[in-house]
Formats: sequence, C-alpha cells, structure tokens
Amino acid sequence: MLKSFRRMFIIYKDYRGRLIFSQVLLLISAAAMLMVAALNQRLINQGIQAGNAEVIVRTGITMAVLALIGGGCMAGTASYAVFFSQGTAYIIRSEVYKKIQTFSFGNFDRFRTGNLMVRLNADVLNIQNAVMYSVMLLLYAPFMILIAFVFALFTTPSLIWLMIVVAAVVLALMAFIVPQMFKAYDQRQKKLDDLNNTLQENLSGARVVKAFVRERLENDRFEQRAEAMRQPAYSAAFRVAMLSPLLAGIAQISTAFAVWVGGMQVLEQSDLSVGQVTAFMQYLSLVVTPLALMAVVIPFILRGDASAGRIFEVIDAQPAIEDKPDIQPPDPSQIKGRLVFDNVTFAFRRPDGELDPPALKNINLTIEPGERVGFLGSTGAGKTALVNLIPRFYDVTEGRITIDGIDVRDFPQETLRQVVGIALQEALLFQGDVRFNLKFGNPEVDDQVMQDAAKAADSYGFITNLPELWEAPVARRGYNFSGGQRQRLSMTRTLTGQPKILIMDDSTSALDVATESRVQDAIPIYAPGVSTLYVAQRISAVLDLDKIVLLQHGEIVDIGTHDQLMERSSLYQEIYESQLGSGITASLEVSA
Repeated sequence: MLKSFRRMFIIYKDYRGRLIFSQVLLLISAAAMLMVAALNQRLINQGIQAGNAEVIVRTGITMAVLALIGGGCMAGTASYAVFFSQGTAYIIRSEVYKKIQTFSFGNFDRFRTGNLMVRLNADVLNIQNAVMYSVMLLLYAPFMILIAFVFALFTTPSLIWLMIVVAAVVLALMAFIVPQMFKAYDQRQKKLDDLNNTLQENLSGARVVKAFVRERLENDRFEQRAEAMRQPAYSAAFRVAMLSPLLAGIAQISTAFAVWVGGMQVLEQSDLSVGQVTAFMQYLSLVVTPLALMAVVIPFILRGDASAGRIFEVIDAQPAIEDKPDIQPPDPSQIKGRLVFDNVTFAFRRPDGELDPPALKNINLTIEPGERVGFLGSTGAGKTALVNLIPRFYDVTEGRITIDGIDVRDFPQETLRQVVGIALQEALLFQGDVRFNLKFGNPEVDDQVMQDAAKAADSYGFITNLPELWEAPVARRGYNFSGGQRQRLSMTRTLTGQPKILIMDDSTSALDVATESRVQDAIPIYAPGVSTLYVAQRISAVLDLDKIVLLQHGEIVDIGTHDQLMERSSLYQEIYESQLGSGITASLEVSA
C-alpha cells in the first residue's frame, strides 16, 4: 500500500532541507503541546491544591509560551505544507503534460482524452491534498502518541493499560475500515474516467444529439455512468464519515473511564494525585486526537495513492513510436521525395498489447518525386492507416517504408515530419489568431510563404475579407469558421511548412467540386516537385491524378490512371457509377 505515493518523494530530492525543517517544526509543535499537558500536573498539585500563586503564575506563563511556540511552529509547518503541495501539483502536471507530448497515435488509442483530463486535474488535486496533509500531520500523530505513552508510563503507570486498550481499539477499527476505503477510492477514480469520457463526448457532439433528438438517451447514459461512480464514492465517503464520530465516541468513553478509574484511586488515597489524573486525561486525549486526525488524513493519502498510481501509468507508458538512439538526421533540403512501400503489413495494437487482425497486408507501392497519387476505396479499406505510416504516426508491423531509400524509422521524428506534411481528416484549429494557426508548424517562416500557401489552398480570399486579416481571432477548434473554411485553413497550415511529401487525408471533403479542383490545380504550382498523396472518398478528387491506388480490405487490388482502371477494374467502375451516374458500361462498350 502507498507504493505509488512513496514514488513521488523523488520530487523532493532538491528540497530535502526544507522538508526536514518542516518536520522539525512539526515535532517542536508536538513537543510543546505535550509539555503543556505535562505541566497540568504541576499546576494542580503544586499550584491550585497547594494554594501557591507563584507556581500558578509561573506555570501559566510557561504554558502560554509553550502554546505560542507550538502554534508558531505549526503555522510554519503549514506554510511548508502548502509550498510542497502546490509545488508537487505543478511538477506532476508539467511532467505528465510533457510525457503526453511524446505519445504517438497508438498511445492515444489507449489513453482517451477524457481519461487524460481526469488525471491532469482530479488526480493531481488528490495528490496535492495528500501531500499537504502528509507534511502537516503524518509525523505529528505517531510522535505525539509515542511521547504521550512515555509520559503516561512514567507519571501514571497504573493507568497505562487503559491507554493501550484505547489505542488497540482505534487501530483495529482503522485496520478494518482503511483497506475498504482504499479499494473504494481506486474504483471511484476509474469510474470518474468513464463519466468524464461520456461527458466530453456528449458535449462535443451536442449538435448531433440535438439534430437527432436523443437528449433522453444521453441523459440515461450519463445517469448510468454517474451511478456507477456514485456507488464507490458513497462507499468511501460513508466510511470516512463514520470514522470521525466513532473515534470521538471512543475518546469520550475513554475519558470517562480515566476519570472513573483514576478518581477511584485518588479517593482510595493511593499514590495517584488529582494532578496526575488530569495529566493522564491530557495524555489520553493526545493519543486519541492524533488518531482522529489520522482518520482525516488517511482518506486523503489513500486517494492520493490511488491517483498517484494512475499518474504513474501515464509517466511509465512508453511512447509507441521512439527514435533510435544516436540517430543522425538526413538533410531535409536534400530529400527528393521518392516514397516506397516494401511489403508493408500493419495491425493496430489493443490496450492489452495484442495485435488486431491486419488493417493492411502486403502493400508494395512506389511513388516518384513530384507524382500525384490518389488512394480510393470503401470505408475501412485502409487508406488513412496507409498514409499514417509515412510520418510514423504508427509503425509498420512488417516490411518497411523508405523515403529516397532511407527507412522512415531512420529519420528523427522531428525531421521526418518536416519532410512529410499531412492535412488530417479532422481540420482542427487552435484558439488564437489565423497567423498563429497557419504558422503552427513553422513559426519562423516568412509571411509571403504563408500567403502563397493560402492562395494555393484557396483560403486567401476569405482571410483577406476578414476585418482583422491574418490577426483574425480563431475560436476553440475553429468553430467560428465553416467546415470548408477550416479545411482550407488546415491545408494552408500544412503547405506553409513546405514539405517534400504532401498528404491530403480526405482534407477536401467539405469543399465543393469546383473549389476542390482549384486547390488540386494550384498545389503543384505552389509546390513543384512535391510528391502529393490524396486520400479520397469522392472519385472526383482523384480523376486527374497521375495514378490511383485502389484499396479493398487492406490490400491493393489495382493501380493505374482513371482511364486504365475504367477499362479493367469492375470495383472502380462500381465506385464511378455509384458517384457520378449510370451508363458507364455502355459507354465503355461503344468506345471499344
């Protein structure tokens, strides 16, 4: 238990002095409180009962000074606790975010966005609270209990059995409840992931939900996830709520027993005095109270440990794609853009590490520099999976992909993605302005390059009609632009990076045919000699390309120009006829 929480203490390697000093202050505070309790015996026996005013005044002043020292030291410890808790949250959040930036597409298949958001927020907050209460109270309780036992053993040995019984009852109670709390907190965080994923999906797709009038369905789904989280959350909270009154009850009962047993011994005129009984009651309180504090602290620590385990799942995850050690980057300016798929097979990897059935099988394909190639096939044919292998969003399972004879795995990822530019299926823009988004991949590029790229992607016209021009604001995800405008801005961003191999992954799907045609005609002029790959659902997007690669069930079934495929491929004829009209077979027979 607490293995994950203990791992975090490496964070404090450079702050050991402050951590030790905070605990020294804590122990001074505890010692001062114990001394105040011990002085009660002197105050009563030698002061009040003896009628000695001087003892009463001196003892009272001493107790007041000790109380001030104890309070001041505890305040100092609290300030350090805040320092360490806030610092821990900052470091963990920063390190996890940096680690996420090293992830590849395969890692994001395992860690969904909502899952990562929970870890960066709720889990980090749990760790922050656990650190704060640990620094403030974790050492305080055992030290206070130990010294209180020692004081009681020397001053009231006849009553020490009562203190042992009380401590044993409290520890047994906590040993029964705490493991259940730990399990409940762990389950709660996992269910919170599911709830957060559902919430994010629903809010992101709110327009779809409204369009199909499925609010009731989404309410039911959310309630199911919320109920699944409520059950372990209730279990943990119930135990926390019960622990405090149980301990308070034990404290009251033990105090009553101390008064009864101690009082009887005083009345029997044994060696026990009223001052000793009073001091023992203080010691007993200083045993039960720290245990009650631990009842408050332990839930925070358990939640922190459960959350730390989830944080370390992310930190310990290895990026699915990594550069080879001591890799030497080729000079991007010397790359011509000859792309070769050599017997490539690819399968997605499941979260358990096992491979799914191959999404691509035995792909052999050569694309020459400056060639324009289209990839066509039904949904699920493997088009996007194929082009995602080129910039190493995923790695091949078998075979290899080369650029100018160099295996893509021999490129540093940063260099490879300078050479290979891709306009992804989802035209996602970032909150900021247009210039920031268009120069996202190459902030130092000249404005003229950006403007020429905008002309090639047919975004120049609507950008220059905006009142703020290139400084026009972009809303979150670019929702203040239409779907077609977002796609054209996305293509502009890719072209601004001046890649040697350009991938257009269904990035013109929201454009009308005329605009799509203008973009396809303009790109070769803007980027002469650049190998361009078009993934398309519409056959109109690939009609005029140098060659078309026809995919089905993850395999290449034919390669050729539009005319060649119309002559020999029944699958291509079916796609053409379904999208552009009937009468194709008849026209082919006439032309023959």
